[in-house]
Amino acid sequence: MLTVAVVQRSVGFGRGILFCRWLDAESLGHWEMAYGFLLLAAPLAVLGLPGSFGRYLTRYREEGRLWMFLRRTATWTFCLAGCAVAALLVFRQQFAQLVFGDPTSTGMMAAVAACLSTVILMHFLEAVFAGLRLFRIVSTMHFCQSMLFAAVALSLIQFRAADAVSVILAYSAGCLVTSLGVLAWASLRTEPTPDAAPQLSHRQFWPPLMRFAVWVWVTNLLSNLFAVVDRYMIVHCGGFAPDDALAQVGNYHASALVPMLLVSISNLLVGAMTPHLSHDWEAGRREQVSDQLNLTLKLGPLVMMVAGAVVLLFNPLLFELVFEGRYPNGQAVAPWTLATCVWFGMLLVAQTYVWCAEKSRRAAWPLAAGLTVNVVLNLVLLPRLGLLGAVVATAVATLIAFAIQIWVNHRVGMRVSIGLCLCGLSPLALAGGPRVAVSAIAVMTLGVVFTNLVINGQEKHLLASVARGYLARLPLHRTPPNPSVTT
Repeated sequence: MLTVAVVQRSVGFGRGILFCRWLDAESLGHWEMAYGFLLLAAPLAVLGLPGSFGRYLTRYREEGRLWMFLRRTATWTFCLAGCAVAALLVFRQQFAQLVFGDPTSTGMMAAVAACLSTVILMHFLEAVFAGLRLFRIVSTMHFCQSMLFAAVALSLIQFRAADAVSVILAYSAGCLVTSLGVLAWASLRTEPTPDAAPQLSHRQFWPPLMRFAVWVWVTNLLSNLFAVVDRYMIVHCGGFAPDDALAQVGNYHASALVPMLLVSISNLLVGAMTPHLSHDWEAGRREQVSDQLNLTLKLGPLVMMVAGAVVLLFNPLLFELVFEGRYPNGQAVAPWTLATCVWFGMLLVAQTYVWCAEKSRRAAWPLAAGLTVNVVLNLVLLPRLGLLGAVVATAVATLIAFAIQIWVNHRVGMRVSIGLCLCGLSPLALAGGPRVAVSAIAVMTLGVVFTNLVINGQEKHLLASVARGYLARLPLHRTPPNPSVTT
C-alpha cells in the first residue's frame, strides 16, 4: 500500500507540475474551484451514506447480511446521485455563479455535473472495499485513477485545449474507467451467495445507520467546506475582479501542490486505521485504541515536519525554475499552506476516535468552530493582506479546530498527554521558514531521544519492538538453510 501510494502521489505531483506549467493562473483557478466543488458535492449529494461503511459493513458481514446491506445502500446512493446531477444541469447558471463567480460558465458546469456522477460511483466502491478491509484494492483504485487522470488530462491539454474543461473531463474519465474495471474484476472473483441471516426490516435497518451517516454527512460537509471556504472567500469577498480572483486561487493551488500530499497520506492512514480501531473498540480494548491514536498523533506531526522542512528548502527551485516564476504569490504563502496541511491531516486522524465511539456528531463541533473562525478571519484579513490573509486565516482556524477535536476526544475518554500537545503545536515552526523549521526539528529530536516528555517509555518500547520485528523480516537477518538437511 505504501509503495502504491508513493508511486501514485509521485504521478500526481508530476501531473500537478505540468498543470502549473501548461495552464495559466486563471485556468488553474477554474480547475481548483471545480475540484473543490466535486469534493464538497459528492458526499453532500448522497447524505454521507458511504461514509458509514467503515463502521457498519463489517458488522453486517459478520451477521450474514452483507448483500442486504450492499443492495439497500447502493440503491439509495445512486438514486440520490441521479437527483443531484439533474439539479446541477437544470440550475447550472446559478451553480456557475456560485462556483466560478461567473454565470456564463455553464458549459464548464455541465462538465462538472457529468464528473460528479463518476466521482460518486468511485467513492462508493472505495467505501465498500475499505469497509471490507481490502485496502490493497483501494490503493490500486487510487493508483489506476491517478494514472488514467494524468494520461488523459495531458493528452487533452495537448490536443484539445489547455483549459480547465480538459482537466475536468480527464478526471471524470479516470474515475469512470477505474470504477468499471474494479466492478468487472469483482464480478469475476465473487460469487454472490444468499445471506445466512434473515433480512432486517427497513425500520430496523435504516435508523441506526442513518443516525451515524447523517453525522458523517455533516462532518464531511463541514470538513470539505473548511477545505474550500477560503477559495470561495477569495472569489466572492476578496474585492478582486473575477479573472484576478481565479488567478489568486491558481496561486493558492500552486502553493498547496506539495503540501496536499501530506493530507493525502493522512486520508490513507485514516482509511486504514478506522476498521482496525473499530474492531479493537468492539472487542472492548478501548485503552489500546486511545494509546494507538495518541502515538499516531505524536509521530504524524514529527514526520510531517521533517518532510515539510525538505519542501521549504526546495520551494525556491520549484517556484522559480519548475513553475517559471508564474506564481510569486503562491511562493510567498507556501510556508503557511504547509503548516495548514499538517494540522488538517492530523485533524482527520483525530476524528477516528469519536467515530469508533459512535459519537460522530462530536467530530462536527470542532469543524464548525474552525469554519466560523476561518470565515471571520478571512473577512478581516483578506481585504488587508490579500492571498496571505486568506492563508493565515485558514492556518489559525485549522489549528483551533485540531485543538478542539483533541479536547472533545479527551471528553469522550481518550487519554491526552503533554507530548501530544507539544507535537500538535510543532508545525507552527514551518510557517517561520526553513531555518525555524530545522531548529524546531532539532529541539524535538533531542526531546524524543533524551526525555520521556514527547514520547514516553512505553511508546518507545513499542516502537523499538515494531522496528525489531521489521528488521527480522529482512533477507539479511534470515537464517540460511542448512545444506545438510534434505527434504
